[in-house]
Amino acid sequence: MSNLIETIKQVMVGARGRLEEAGIEDAAFNVNCMAAAILGVDIGQLPLHWQEMAGADFVGRLDEMVRRRCAHEPLQYILRSWSFLDMTLVTRPGALIPRPETEEVFMAAAKAIEESLSAGRIPYSFRFADVGTGTGALGLAMARRFAQARGLLIDISEAALEIAAENLSVYKDLYKRIDVVRSNLLEAVQPASQHVIISNPPYVNRGDIAALMPEVSEHEPLLALDGGTSGLNLIELLIVQAAEKLLPAGLLIFEHGHGQRAAIKELIGKDWSSWQVGDDLSGRERYFILTR
Repeated sequence: MSNLIETIKQVMVGARGRLEEAGIEDAAFNVNCMAAAILGVDIGQLPLHWQEMAGADFVGRLDEMVRRRCAHEPLQYILRSWSFLDMTLVTRPGALIPRPETEEVFMAAAKAIEESLSAGRIPYSFRFADVGTGTGALGLAMARRFAQARGLLIDISEAALEIAAENLSVYKDLYKRIDVVRSNLLEAVQPASQHVIISNPPYVNRGDIAALMPEVSEHEPLLALDGGTSGLNLIELLIVQAAEKLLPAGLLIFEHGHGQRAAIKELIGKDWSSWQVGDDLSGRERYFILTR
């Protein structure tokens, strides 16, 4: 940390250099996010502050954030919040960080649900479960998108459920329609009680976790990543359990990893009337939509 009085822009340039030396990708973006968070402004407003003198508080807080980021702690955990669709969610260790690919899964799910609503296959006051909810991203997005829907935010992790509950507390209008439930997948859910089940389950092959970028392998919760020896252990259980918990014509939507599609198709039994698949915007295999 320099003892010289510098402008905010000069301090940010120095911080970017430290991140680049540590091998952090998108160093400028990282620093912009940090500086904006410290100043309490949007990133687009940063240039308005560049020529201001950097106070000791700004310099100290940015230095600490950069130190943590150089150790490959995820930016989202450092900032303690991140965006998902039109929401800003609390993010901290204990729950998987919301990702753009999961936003795409939600949009595909919303389209499928709207088609089912229009066709009268499910009621507008449908019941849903977000399994492995983590921050609550998918379930909260669902309740905000569909004003009559009632849902469950389900996770086996107490730490994740605390984060989901904290995010739910921001949207007090959802309190009467959302319950936070601790359960191993769908074990705590009554049979034939749900119209929609959505999930971003653990799907990383256990043997591949150590090779992931350190931001993921060393900081995000193993419980939210580990899909067992095949990567599909939890997905297989989810498919079996969902067939019991869904009502007729109900939907199961879940995210999965690239290269897993063919193996997942083999797991779909006669309990399902139809299924469809989808890729993300990068062209990678990303999700299944199964109809009961």
